[in-house]
Amino acid sequence: MSIKAGDLRHVVTLQKPGNTVNEKGRRITGWVDVAIVRAGKADVSGREFYVAQAYHAEDVVTFTLRYRSDVTTQWRLKHHGAVYNILEVNHLGYMRDYMRLKCRLVTGEANH
Repeated sequence: MSIKAGDLRHVVTLQKPGNTVNEKGRRITGWVDVAIVRAGKADVSGREFYVAQAYHAEDVVTFTLRYRSDVTTQWRLKHHGAVYNILEVNHLGYMRDYMRLKCRLVTGEANH
């Protein structure tokens, strides 16, 4: 897969579920930032659109980023204040250079 440096122009934050401490010092279950990475962003199209209809296609986007072995569908991604659940992780073959995350926009949640 050939990706140019300019293709990864979006800054996204990868998050996983975990425990954090609130302002009163209490442990709460929430989301923990794992990494801030650069990614490409694209709407689903063509054949993917029909498959994505089950996921409400108007809210489904694909992010392409450098390969990471730890990302799972239990994680989520933040981009420009919007939160996306990761629906699918595609490692793009055996080269392990890049990966593609199919994500759905989360609505009705405080995006901080």
